[in-house]
Amino acid sequence: MTDNLHRAAEEHFNRGNDLDENGHRDAAIKAWQEAVELDPEHAAAHFNLGIAFADEGEPARALHHLREAVRLDPFDVEARRELAEVYLEQDRFDDAINQLRQALNLAPSDGETAHLLAEVYLENEMWDAAAGALEAGAMLEEDADLWFQLGRGYEHANRQDDAILAYRRALVCFPEHRESADQLRMLHVPVEEPPDPDEDS
Repeated sequence: MTDNLHRAAEEHFNRGNDLDENGHRDAAIKAWQEAVELDPEHAAAHFNLGIAFADEGEPARALHHLREAVRLDPFDVEARRELAEVYLEQDRFDDAINQLRQALNLAPSDGETAHLLAEVYLENEMWDAAAGALEAGAMLEEDADLWFQLGRGYEHANRQDDAILAYRRALVCFPEHRESADQLRMLHVPVEEPPDPDEDS
C-alpha cells in the first residue's frame, strides 16, 4: 500500500470518529467503510464498524468486521471481548468462551473480561469454570453478585464447602453484600473464614 492510500484511509477513519462523537452514526459508518476500502487491513476501522453494526442490530456485519479486527490485531483484548458479546447475542456460547479465554490469556487481570466469562459459565452451570474466571479477575465490587450466584449454584449441586467459599468471596468484593451474609448465617458458618490453626503453630 502506498503512503498516500494509507494517509487517505487514516483521514477517513478520523473523520468517522469525529462524526460518531457528534452523533452522526450513519455518516461515521460511511467514513469508516471508505477507510477500509482504501486500507483493508485498517484494524481500528474494522473494530469501529463492528461496534457500530452490533449497535445497529446487524450481527452478521458486526461479526465480519470484528473477526477482521481480531485477525489483524490478535492482541486486541477489547476486540475479542466485543466479538464474544456478538457471539453471545446469537447463543454461540462456545465461540464466545473461546474469545473470552483468549482475551483473558492476553490480559489475565482484565476484570471486565473475567466478569463476562464468569457470566457465560454461570449461565451454562459450569460452576468451577466460573470460579476460575472470577478468581482471575480483580475481585471488583460488581463481581459480588456473580460470586453469590456461584454460591447458590454450588448449594444446588450439594457442594456446601464451595458455596461457603463463594459467599465469602462475594463479601470480599463487596462487604455489604447482604444476600451472601444471610446465606452464610443460614448455613451456620461465620461470615469470615476462621484462621488456619497451622499458621498459629
